[in-house]
Amino acid sequence: MHSPPPIVKMVLMLMLTPFYSLLIAQADDAPNAITCTNESNGFGYNNFISGSFKTQYEGRWAEGQDDHDMYEYLRFKTKDFLNNKVTISGSGRVSEDIDGREPQTGAFRDILDTQDSSVNERLYYLYADIKNPVVNQSSLRIGRQYQYSIETILLDGAKYEQRIGAVDAYVFGGLRASQYSSTYFDTVVGSGVAVQPFMSTRTNLDYVRIIDDNFIDDEVGVNLWQRIYDDVNLYGRYTLLNTQPKDFLASLSWNKIDWDASVQVSYFRFFRSIADQSNNVSPYYQILGTFEPFDIVSLTGYKGLGEKFGISSGVDHRSVISQSDENNFNRSYNRTFLSFSARNVLLQESKAALTLEYWNTEGVDHSTDIGVDFDKKINKFDVGAGTGYSLYKYHFDGTTNMSSALNNEFTKDVEQRVNVRTYYLKVKYLLTKHSDVNMQWSTEISDTDPGTFHELRLSYSTNF
Repeated sequence: MHSPPPIVKMVLMLMLTPFYSLLIAQADDAPNAITCTNESNGFGYNNFISGSFKTQYEGRWAEGQDDHDMYEYLRFKTKDFLNNKVTISGSGRVSEDIDGREPQTGAFRDILDTQDSSVNERLYYLYADIKNPVVNQSSLRIGRQYQYSIETILLDGAKYEQRIGAVDAYVFGGLRASQYSSTYFDTVVGSGVAVQPFMSTRTNLDYVRIIDDNFIDDEVGVNLWQRIYDDVNLYGRYTLLNTQPKDFLASLSWNKIDWDASVQVSYFRFFRSIADQSNNVSPYYQILGTFEPFDIVSLTGYKGLGEKFGISSGVDHRSVISQSDENNFNRSYNRTFLSFSARNVLLQESKAALTLEYWNTEGVDHSTDIGVDFDKKINKFDVGAGTGYSLYKYHFDGTTNMSSALNNEFTKDVEQRVNVRTYYLKVKYLLTKHSDVNMQWSTEISDTDPGTFHELRLSYSTNF
């Protein structure tokens, strides 16, 4: 395994030093844990950390305006150490607004322009996992982490998991964290249990409580997985928010591997209006408006045609329950698509797809659109090009700062782009077995000013 770049080593050392200090102080065999070089003692120093690093430039241009930003992403995980009981994982991002803050009327004003500094850091997660900290078949996670149960919650705290026979249980708690707004001393706790009463049945019950300055929200979720036949599976989810129904999801899927075919039908219902609460549906809910009741019915299917061809199709029907609740960010629509795919036809190491879409949205669109994608590998190059259609795209062009935007009761800070046609070209070059450079150019044409704008992304990525 090759050595990581110096900047990666430096960042990793800074991030891991507090954990090393704590763990070394508590471990009886700390000297051996740090200096060992053979597998029988746990790990070798030279291959202790693995992960990835990426640096990316983004430039955008339209009608005499331009914007230039840089992003660096780091993700890592250590091997097991301290008697193979502990691992440490982390992920974060640093962004730089190269050309300074965009004016409020700028075409490319975005979330970076709402920050007080041109350099912005985000710590996605940084935690230690400890195997069997109390008894066997248990684990403890300490640090900044995401909790995926009923809601996706970012917290600074701890989660303990325990398996007892066929039952899996967990409990977690800590201070809620956010990349967008202040969560000073907001607390979150929760627990859950999962059981498999029969070979073909699995269910779990989850509970979350979030407390902030203005709200105490309790949410309960029930999930069920049921295998009906060898190729047919049923999934269902039902959640309650403060004792009232929040949403319901049911899906039925058929997957026949021998036939290279699959079909899935699903139904989702959002029951009641949600605006301000402790854990908002979106960090931009006050800009987007109240989340109103709606339902979605989807039917999709796929069939392989030999080794080189495939065909997929589907229908989506989204309906806002009350027509008076429709707005720019909450619409009823019908979408039907049919897609053909091909691999290694005429050209080896190539793949192509042709997608036909039909959109029917009252007062907005009633059209058939085409999408084309093509990829080809040429030695160390991977080249792709294509075009696609989106009925809606959204762009935040907010006010002076994020707090002002979140206190705005109107939707003028989010620009909705309608009837968006995108063309793209991408080229990836494999520098080494572990690193590559990537270029992607895209052009968007829409009914919204600016009618045409261009974006260039250049990146370098490496795995270590």
